[in-house]
Amino acid sequence: MAPETSSAPGASSLTSQASDEKPSAPPVNVLPSLIARIYSIAHPALLLALGATRFEALVADPTKELLSTLPWLTIVQIFYVIVCLSPAGSTPSTETSASAPADGKSSPRPSGSGGAARHVKYGKRKQNANSWARIWSRLLPALLSLSLTFALATPVLAVILVLFGAPLTTHNLETVLCAAHMAVLSATALIYAHGADRAVWNEVWGIARPVDAVWGGALGTALGAWFGAIPIPLDWDRPWQAFPITILVGAYIGYAVGSLLARTPLVYGKSVKFTSEVSETEKKTN
Repeated sequence: MAPETSSAPGASSLTSQASDEKPSAPPVNVLPSLIARIYSIAHPALLLALGATRFEALVADPTKELLSTLPWLTIVQIFYVIVCLSPAGSTPSTETSASAPADGKSSPRPSGSGGAARHVKYGKRKQNANSWARIWSRLLPALLSLSLTFALATPVLAVILVLFGAPLTTHNLETVLCAAHMAVLSATALIYAHGADRAVWNEVWGIARPVDAVWGGALGTALGAWFGAIPIPLDWDRPWQAFPITILVGAYIGYAVGSLLARTPLVYGKSVKFTSEVSETEKKTN
């Protein structure tokens, strides 16, 4: 008589949940080109230099300085995402293959000096057309990500700043401008690299993204701003303690440190795992 087999209670539900669980999107890599690798290292240093040179003006008149430096920060961030990152839905291999002929074959070289000259001119025109196509394929997503940054990320961060203690009835313009700087630092590259992928944004809000330069910069901005708020209530009577100077300085430093540290083998590709007690108990019983 054959032995009866029975499945453990809840095994089918666990199997279905495991099959429905979507794997995490891989970490974002910097493009392999030489200029991308160089600028991805120089970019955080450039932002820190911008903040250091304008620090005295920021202390003297925060509102005016935040307004005047926001366009420069925007240009620097747009240049960074275009040069160093692939837009959402594309990979470096697909961008490279876009410049190759569609059939994978090179066009025949005409014989004769006149034919060779025409071939060179045609090749240059085609190369220029492919270059403009690649630039446009990155510029359009960059502009869209910037629009979403100002339209969505800035108001959200402004509300978060107020919830964490920013003045509600005063310094409203300073709060919005501080949120705009933080949004351009943290959200522009995230939106550019991930688009509207719901699974990725669930990981972002759950602090569960695999570490890369994009996520490291965003997380570093948030942590830096949080640590930057510590000196504000201290009884030091320094002019640089005024809101939101230290928060903004901390955000810039946090972005630079986070984006560089996230590319090191120590933390790259790793993520924080939050496991509930129920799942831990199920693992022990199984």
